Amino acid sequence: MNNALSKKYDFDIDASVNTYAGELALPYVTAAVLGAETINQDRCRLIEGVVGKAVISGLAFTDVIQASACAGTDGADLALTEQVLEVNSLMVKETICRGTIFPTWMAAQGRMQRNGDIPPSFADFLLSSTAAQAGTSLENLLWQGATTTFPLGFLSNNGTINEAGIDASACKGFIEHDTGGTAWTATTILGHMNGVFAAAQAVPGILQKPGCGFYVSYEAYSFYLQAMAAQNTGPGFNQSMEGATYLGYPVYPTPGIPNAVDVMVFTYPDNLVVGTNAYSGNEQAALIPVYQYDGSDNVKVSMDFAVGVQTAVAGDGVVGFDFT
Repeated sequence: MNNALSKKYDFDIDASVNTYAGELALPYVTAAVLGAETINQDRCRLIEGVVGKAVISGLAFTDVIQASACAGTDGADLALTEQVLEVNSLMVKETICRGTIFPTWMAAQGRMQRNGDIPPSFADFLLSSTAAQAGTSLENLLWQGATTTFPLGFLSNNGTINEAGIDASACKGFIEHDTGGTAWTATTILGHMNGVFAAAQAVPGILQKPGCGFYVSYEAYSFYLQAMAAQNTGPGFNQSMEGATYLGYPVYPTPGIPNAVDVMVFTYPDNLVVGTNAYSGNEQAALIPVYQYDGSDNVKVSMDFAVGVQTAVAGDGVVGFDFT
């Protein structure tokens, strides 16, 4: 078991037979959040315990060096930046037939118990399986948003990545590099990445940020791998066991960016912030044995938690897209 999940936390706990809240909900709600690939691959900064809103503070520097003089000139070279991250209340509610999922559980457990009660291990299996699927859906919300459910994603506010969506997204302050109307393929992807990288050089200090790199769809990532093969994997374009890099900068395949959309983001993980109420005591998971009451063979799985996104420094990045 993950040691972080087995520690004792001083949260208020309200637990009934099949309801898990606060400490008891942690393994399931955390699994739902960490199921998002951008989070579990450490390609963003995760802030836990957020209730309502969180202020992300940073320091912005301009040129602080000047010519030597007796007195010097005081300048406004240091400023405090603030970004506000607001979490969205989310829920998972699924009806699952025990007879449908029991064979899978049997294969995993090597045994079967079906005597009118849900075995605790089966309950864990149901909750964990649902949490894993929720994580996949959450990955899409992180990047694409949704009009009412998740009104601020990294690349859209309404579930559609287009110019209007980008301009209302968490990355709206990034430099916009116009990639033109040319479709992205294995023969054009390097040109688009070259343009985004050139635009990033105008962002002070970004190229020195740890983990700074390209966030692309899996389709664009495959185009890049094909382009590298055509380039003979020279020193400028190479791939290691840790993944592909461009001039030493990582290229992150990102499932939350849809393959059908030609868009890429150049920034660093600490600048993409995901906030969640996990560890605040407000998260909850429940498994409801409705088969005991309605004659069906169904159970219901319910989870309640909150997640939101924001950038830490509004201008620290580039979005490559067809802005024409």
